[in-house]
Amino acid sequence: MFDFGGVAIRTVTALFAGLLAVSPAAAQQSVVRSYEALAQEIGQAWMVHSGGRCLGIMPNHVAQQGTVLSLLREGRAGLRADTAEIIDLGDDIAIVRVEGNLAQDCGRTLGSLSRQVEHHLRNSGLGALRTINGDGTVRHLPVTVVDDDGETFLRIRPNLDSERIQRGDSGSLLMVNGQVVGMLLSVDARAGVGKVMRVDTLLDKVEARLHEIRTVQTKPAAVRSGMWKISGWNVDSTGVSHTTATLTEPGTDGFWSAHVPAWPAVLELDGPQSIRAVRGVEFTSSPEVDAKLLPAQVQVLTSIKPGSSAWRSVATEILTYHDGRARIDFLPVRALKLRIEIYSSQDAGDAVALGRLQVIE
Repeated sequence: MFDFGGVAIRTVTALFAGLLAVSPAAAQQSVVRSYEALAQEIGQAWMVHSGGRCLGIMPNHVAQQGTVLSLLREGRAGLRADTAEIIDLGDDIAIVRVEGNLAQDCGRTLGSLSRQVEHHLRNSGLGALRTINGDGTVRHLPVTVVDDDGETFLRIRPNLDSERIQRGDSGSLLMVNGQVVGMLLSVDARAGVGKVMRVDTLLDKVEARLHEIRTVQTKPAAVRSGMWKISGWNVDSTGVSHTTATLTEPGTDGFWSAHVPAWPAVLELDGPQSIRAVRGVEFTSSPEVDAKLLPAQVQVLTSIKPGSSAWRSVATEILTYHDGRARIDFLPVRALKLRIEIYSSQDAGDAVALGRLQVIE
């Protein structure tokens, strides 16, 4: 530690090669995107789970940038989720409940995360902002901690004058000695200094709020009796009005549509609590859907195992639509989960759309 005119400056050395080798499980993150511009990274989320729910911790100004936001988790698996509920904790921090296959691998439990800050700063170990790029890869920005108020906030600055904390980095994790010590909230563009909330303060705020509203947070989202629900997908929807949730909603308004950079497009569905006898799947168009975008070659798989499922193929067909409906029938099979793999649309392009998807029991 150095003292210049009473201002405490802690220099955190960043050995870049060493940082790239660090992949701490406690730092599992997702890039946050808006359905209005999926190519644009609007922020970052720290993924944790608590009370049986998958949660993202992020700056509130990031969480408020859309009615539904898309999260893409780090790594090659491309796990995705949509925001389902946002709770503002104050001080520009929010917790967001998410739904999607990302929830199947949602980081560590909230209570198991380290809250040590002083120890790591005192030893002035490796330090960097850890950020997830739009393709799920990890980026590290070496930084120096230039101020610590000892309670709530740290201030950081990139080690190199040529480096900048970028737009879309809000929510990035400050790592020291391979451990999370804080979350980036904002940056002073003129001074190039980032404002970071200390991890001890951050997690205390999250746990206190969850304790207050635990009955609300742990209550499952409302599901109609006997209803199958979309629980995972591998392609990005084309807009906030065309997400996968539309596929199992009641009524006929709205539709799902997605750009498919590489087939198959995959949809996973969870059944209503218990193992069911399933005998078919019905695909329904919508007046708003271009018939050329409807699914064509489809494979249906089932599983009776929760979590990471062992899939069994039960049918593969090329769909033919009559009055906007196509159906795959098969002998009754026990299922807790269904997986629909779409290998092409009717025009064999790079997009797919569908009004409703119904599991036949």
